[in-house]
Amino acid sequence: MGCFLAFPYFSFPEIYSIVRPGMCFIIVFCRIQHFGLDHQGEGRYMNIEEINRLKRITPEEQAILDGRQEVERGIYGKPDPFRFIVEHEKLLDPDKMITIRKHTRFIDFPPHTHNYVEFFYVVSGSVTHRVQGEKLTIYTGEMLLMNQYVQHEILACKESDLAVNFIIMPEFFKQVKQMVGEGNILADFMMNILQQKESAAQYLYFPAADDCCIQNLIDNIIFSMTHKQYNLGHIHQATIGLLFLYLVNMAEKVQVPSKDENANMLIMAVKQYIQEEYQTGTLGELAGRIGYSTSALSRLIKKYTGLNFKEMQARQRMEKAFGLLCQTAKPVSEIALEVGYENQNFFYKRFQQQFGMTPYEARKNGKYAVKQIRQRKGR
Repeated sequence: MGCFLAFPYFSFPEIYSIVRPGMCFIIVFCRIQHFGLDHQGEGRYMNIEEINRLKRITPEEQAILDGRQEVERGIYGKPDPFRFIVEHEKLLDPDKMITIRKHTRFIDFPPHTHNYVEFFYVVSGSVTHRVQGEKLTIYTGEMLLMNQYVQHEILACKESDLAVNFIIMPEFFKQVKQMVGEGNILADFMMNILQQKESAAQYLYFPAADDCCIQNLIDNIIFSMTHKQYNLGHIHQATIGLLFLYLVNMAEKVQVPSKDENANMLIMAVKQYIQEEYQTGTLGELAGRIGYSTSALSRLIKKYTGLNFKEMQARQRMEKAFGLLCQTAKPVSEIALEVGYENQNFFYKRFQQQFGMTPYEARKNGKYAVKQIRQRKGR
């Protein structure tokens, strides 16, 4: 038994601990820094120095600006007029399992696959992909995770659109999967990577722009890799494992491919039911309405959201309670009953766990409390 501790660079002390069997004890000291925010909200998560470095025109980009009409495929793989495979051998040192590369702007990147896992992160602006034929625009602070069998293309970016590619070998995920555990959408994703099922082309889109914990972790990973701190290989694995644990917590917001549209529709039905029946709804009643057994529905909810039914219901109750606290003068005891809690002490405990403040503090702080909650979201 061991644990992982990370110290991200928030403006106040934070300690995260994850315990998994068979893991070593690792401590990560992350930078403390100030953030840059321009008038358009671009680059709001990353250090200004890092943003300016990413804005620099690369030799490849300069050739495009000078008139090159298509991507120089030889940079990325073997010349092949019929199939474009981006190869890790061209981009990753032989003794490494992960690296980072700035996405090339100003030109359409043609349809391709790759023989590695790609984690695409938008630093500022937006980048539009066509993934397995679907158009998907990724905005500042959002990310796209694609396994080694996905075909995608990327539309030309403007100068202000900055993004980075994490190029990751499949075996990198062995330790990460141990941290993430079983029975969630990311665990299934990594299992397909490790089993190398070519038929299982898969991507996951994470709209994580408002999660400061996720943004801080990504910024630290980018900093250590772009500054060639490659002696930190095990720490990179552990830090990405921690990042994935946070992503598991937001699994209910993850967008999956259209071939999993049934899963999307199922989760939408679950969310709608909970929004309408948050006071007294039950898993059994919902299962009966949509034609699932209780056990099967429970497993699917957990797989695709990372939460069980009761946890989703409790979150909805707390969101409703928060709104009533800020928008009405009703007593806290009445609000607790209205959202489905007869035990007021339990209501207080739940509220504090979800929002990091008491009901009275939420009411007193009003709009400021809303901002605090958004900043704490996902912790």
